[in-house]
Amino acid sequence: MNSTQRDPFIPSPGLATASLSTRDVIAISVTILAPGMAMLLNVPGVAVIAGGSTPLAFVLGGIACLALAAVVIGFTRRMAAAGYAYTYVSRSLGPTMGFMAGWLYTFGLVCFVPMTMAAVAYLTSDLLGLGQVWWFPIFLLGMALLVGLSIIRIAVTSRLQLAVAAITIIVILVVDITVTAKGGAQGNTAEPFTFAHTEKGGFSGVFYGIILGITSYIGFESAADFGEETKNPRRSIPIAVIAAVGLATIFYLWTTYSMSIGFGVENGAAFGADSFALKTIAAQFVGDTLASLVEIGALLSAFFVCVGCATAATRTLFSMGREGALPPWLGRTHSRFRTPANAALTVAAVATVLAALVGFGLGTKDLGGEPTTVYYFFATLGTLCVILVYIGLCIGGAVFFRRTVERYCLVRHLVVPAVGVIIFAAALYGSVYPTPPEPLDMTPYITLAAIVLGFLALGLLRVSRPEAVGRIGSILGEEEPSAVSRAAG
Repeated sequence: MNSTQRDPFIPSPGLATASLSTRDVIAISVTILAPGMAMLLNVPGVAVIAGGSTPLAFVLGGIACLALAAVVIGFTRRMAAAGYAYTYVSRSLGPTMGFMAGWLYTFGLVCFVPMTMAAVAYLTSDLLGLGQVWWFPIFLLGMALLVGLSIIRIAVTSRLQLAVAAITIIVILVVDITVTAKGGAQGNTAEPFTFAHTEKGGFSGVFYGIILGITSYIGFESAADFGEETKNPRRSIPIAVIAAVGLATIFYLWTTYSMSIGFGVENGAAFGADSFALKTIAAQFVGDTLASLVEIGALLSAFFVCVGCATAATRTLFSMGREGALPPWLGRTHSRFRTPANAALTVAAVATVLAALVGFGLGTKDLGGEPTTVYYFFATLGTLCVILVYIGLCIGGAVFFRRTVERYCLVRHLVVPAVGVIIFAAALYGSVYPTPPEPLDMTPYITLAAIVLGFLALGLLRVSRPEAVGRIGSILGEEEPSAVSRAAG
């Protein structure tokens, strides 16, 4: 290489600071929610167990995420960092729990990359009439495009993502309005918000539904991952978090309600058996054209959420790599775009290998085939890991606020985080009882293995590079000076 040329992957000054506006981080959070994809693909997975009570699972998931939003906002008003969960838990519960939060959060987000790209492949095959045999070649093409978008500055794609999300939401709202106005199959009723219409398990059936329900909410807080790249992050990120979780809660409740009454509250089995339940309802109550638009919107949402999950995961890898908690080369940025290029390539490679292993090794017709098995498997596994991080954030928030807030409020700073912990814990319970179908029954054990592996990695780090442990959670883009002094005191 010519001596005047620069290796694009040598260490750089850091991320592109102040490159994202409030609108950009709102776009990131809303598109990682992927409302179109969530409503088309996640809801039937919830309805398999929760049946006509599916909307209740989304109510409880929304309450838990609203509680978490309050905790995240409390943190972001005091500090901004790449890899927010890793940093916030480190600052509140110590470096050991911080490392594990970063480890599990990154693993969870990496799981969502093959999950969402499998959705892209599945929906593309369906729309083009190619058959599922083409899912993996389409998957590979999507991953190549994802790598390119992950390495260029995220602001380049955020406006397009927001536009796609807005159009998709409008299309689905037309379905919601029409179904509600017509009263669905048997009239409007509050029954979908009770425990009485699950397919099995009663209370635990709804708790199981919370798993995929929370999968649909995951990402509302992801703007916090871009704290170091956002203008005025301690103002912009709370706005983005509130906008995303508020929109998701209202939209999901209305859409799951319209789907439940569209099939009929007592007809939960048919609801859960229809892998394109939202498309079916759209065709029945509005027309085939809008039903196709729903699927196209879900496809675009799936691709953009895949990009969003990949970029969020790379920020945590970058944050841990630059502090030495993971290999330092993960903490290097591209010289031109100042994005975590090494981390982006790593996430893409791992996601591709995982998709191939699960799709070709565990694919089952019981879950719809190879791409849908990849989707539901990694949706469940990733959500289990992220829920553990959410619990850590809620507990850490209660500890951090008690230590740093001058005007302590028992409800806001203790009761609200406790509500989040209780509902997230109920979702964990629902993930093991009733036993989910194969191969989803493997996911709790893989989560446990990931935890054990994380502690082993941390133990190795303590032995080989003890100074790196001391740097865990130490680097911030911006911090409230008063919070520093109170925490130190």
